[in-house]
Amino acid sequence: MKKSKIFSVLFTLVLLLSLPLQGLAATSFTDVKGDFWAEKEISNFVDLGIVKGYPDKTFRPENTVTRGQAAIMIARGLKLDVSNVGAVSYEDIKDASIKEIAAVTKAGIMKGTNGKFEPNKPLTRAQMATILTNAFKLKGDGSTTFTDVAKDHYAYEAIDAIVSNKIATGLEDGSFKPEEATTRAQFVVFLSSALNKQTDVTEEPAVEEETEVTNEAITELLKEVYANELALNSYEFDGSMNLGLKFPKSLTSTPEDAAIFKMFEDIKVDIKGAYQKDPMKMEMTMDLTLQGEVETKFSIPMIMTTDKMWIKLPQSPLLPLPEELNGKYIELDLNELTELSGQPSVSMDLALQTEFTKAIYDIFFDEFGKYYEEVDQQSVAVPADIKVDKVLKFELSNEDLKPFIETLFNNVLPKFLTLLENPEYVKALGLTSEDIALLKEGLASADVSIGEVAGEISNFVDINELSEYIAINEDKYIGYDKFNLDITITMEGESLGLKLSYDLGKSKVNETVDFKLGTPKASEVIPFNKLMEIEAEAVDAVLPQK
Repeated sequence: MKKSKIFSVLFTLVLLLSLPLQGLAATSFTDVKGDFWAEKEISNFVDLGIVKGYPDKTFRPENTVTRGQAAIMIARGLKLDVSNVGAVSYEDIKDASIKEIAAVTKAGIMKGTNGKFEPNKPLTRAQMATILTNAFKLKGDGSTTFTDVAKDHYAYEAIDAIVSNKIATGLEDGSFKPEEATTRAQFVVFLSSALNKQTDVTEEPAVEEETEVTNEAITELLKEVYANELALNSYEFDGSMNLGLKFPKSLTSTPEDAAIFKMFEDIKVDIKGAYQKDPMKMEMTMDLTLQGEVETKFSIPMIMTTDKMWIKLPQSPLLPLPEELNGKYIELDLNELTELSGQPSVSMDLALQTEFTKAIYDIFFDEFGKYYEEVDQQSVAVPADIKVDKVLKFELSNEDLKPFIETLFNNVLPKFLTLLENPEYVKALGLTSEDIALLKEGLASADVSIGEVAGEISNFVDINELSEYIAINEDKYIGYDKFNLDITITMEGESLGLKLSYDLGKSKVNETVDFKLGTPKASEVIPFNKLMEIEAEAVDAVLPQK
């Protein structure tokens, strides 16, 4: 039984790794409870993507807000264009926040001193008054009096403006404390009040209803880049992947299970291959290293065409396969697999599937483009032979979980179902109109609150990291892609950990590529149904006979 179970698990792993290589916000923080004086404003700002908390599920409302953090919140709250803002010269700014800082600088909202912006320096209450007055063009009436702010104070006019507009007040002792640091909670409340005053004047929708993706330049760039990706005729690729699964103890109760699942805790994969669009062909070789109790290395070639996929499983002393599989490719007929799943066989119309995939990309980026930002090219180590014009970063944190899920179900899914009103798209997915009708009916009758579901998910899913760096070349396709995922799922006292990272670079784009494996000969192939027969025989051989 052990031999049978091992090669089944290994085959499943290979299928998972050979998939095409192409939040979630909890607005409740452990230190911001429902009775906290600024809870409503903080929760609203998190939902709008204006501010984030910390990985330990705290917001730290009493910490001082820094000048850099204030710049980011101002830029996001006012929806300033951070994609085409150009550069500013501050000798102490070298990270991704330069875009927001550049935006507020160009807008005349904030400025540095002596060539420095001092992003990590606490924002004083006087500076807070000044930047809010600049940002919202506030005017005072000169009637404000505080014991520590004379009328010749450098920030008097700004302090007078925010007080006159009922954005902030002084302290009970009649002072304003202009040089005292502003806390994170205070700045959120002040900025929220200013934004609400602005919408009252302009009679625009309230801030909490503003959910439109505003980073239009990045969104349109992403659409163009991924459309170009779908249009590529050929390329070679080279990269690596690391996969780690930490299983609950309940699944590793026997020595056999523990040994099998141990292999999944640290899997390293080096990937090389080539792709051609017409006629469609992709091949790659995966060099796997399973750590486990004994390190095991082997190579797995894979070939795919429009209708078939071939995978050669290696013979290994640690993971012995039945002799019939030694040196053979397992052949998967994609149409036959579709029929086995209960769906009609369909021929792959590449042009139609490309059109459909592009439409899905467009929906995704329209809704989630706001999670991308342009970052400095030095943010990710790109191989020297890959030319880079721009680098975009996608990032999702625990704070983004709830709005991400709500957008996914409330906006993305309905648009996807609208796409499926096209019968050609339904056919391309191997589905029927009846399948789509049942899906729509099920969704319409579902008596669930997406907001509540999203909130529940955030209680047991921890995103330690979820990020992607996309290096775009001057021809606007992806030359290099780096992805990192690290999440922990905790339910009923048990935890499942998942870590996945990969990086992938392209070369010889739209040139003649080198296919090293070729199509397997009939003598080198074992059909998938034959594999299932071998599996059944292996099971029968170890089961007690009646």
